[in-house]
Amino acid sequence: MGKAINNYKIARRLKSAAGLLVGNLLLAFSVNCFFIPNNIMSGGATGVSLILYRFFNINTSITVFIINGILLIVGTFTVGKNFLISTAISSLLYPFFLGVISLLPIVPPGIDDFTVKIMCGGFLSGLGIGLVIRAGGSTGGSDELAIILNKLTSYPVANIMSAADTAILLSALFFSEIRFVIYSIIAMIIEIFTISRVTVAGTSKIQLFVVSRKNDEIRKMLLERADAGLTMIDAHGGYLGTATGAILCIIPRRKLYHIEEEIYKIDEDTFITVTEIKEVRGNGFSRERNKSVN
Repeated sequence: MGKAINNYKIARRLKSAAGLLVGNLLLAFSVNCFFIPNNIMSGGATGVSLILYRFFNINTSITVFIINGILLIVGTFTVGKNFLISTAISSLLYPFFLGVISLLPIVPPGIDDFTVKIMCGGFLSGLGIGLVIRAGGSTGGSDELAIILNKLTSYPVANIMSAADTAILLSALFFSEIRFVIYSIIAMIIEIFTISRVTVAGTSKIQLFVVSRKNDEIRKMLLERADAGLTMIDAHGGYLGTATGAILCIIPRRKLYHIEEEIYKIDEDTFITVTEIKEVRGNGFSRERNKSVN
């Protein structure tokens, strides 16, 4: 059992390291190949670096490195050492990849349409940021600033991030045509949507809440034929007040139809609620099921 847990921890660390590496690489590629050449803006430290690049031709990787470095130091003193550990890797990886890719003659082949470039830039940056977030890291910039200000002012992190990114985009009006600002907003919407999908991809499940007079038979079916994890709950009817039982069961989406059919074969009067949940972690789901736990 101890060996299995150690292997699981090692696998998770390798997966996190791969997510940080690939995520920051994709984000840097997107900025260098789609955002900079097409005058598309972004939020966070990337957005600030793009503004300084337009005005003063300062290398984006240098700006991102300086911004992230300052926020990292401030965050360490205001938030604590955990902030340093969780954000240091990406704060260094991202500007490094930005600098390296900017030196390479990389031009995505066959992508000439401007709209397609916007979509590719938004999608790849969202995919990169999503992978970094899933790995427990941060790409720096507005999210680091939001965490620091939240610690100092208790203002919600999401509101601070939104305000910072909006201010960065609006500042583009001073040096860019309004159409490019609109394009930037479209790219950011695509980016945000992609981030939201990537961060929950593969972790969303379906939760069944089952109330039946034949709960024991349904329990056996779920365990033996559906290989589903479940929890038995003591309950009482709200109208009659009679004691009954309930089953809380979490299953992959693909099994829903089959399991519902099997349940209704056992008891056609079964009461079932179906709920989509964004993430499931723990024994039997995000790690191997412990057979000794009943």
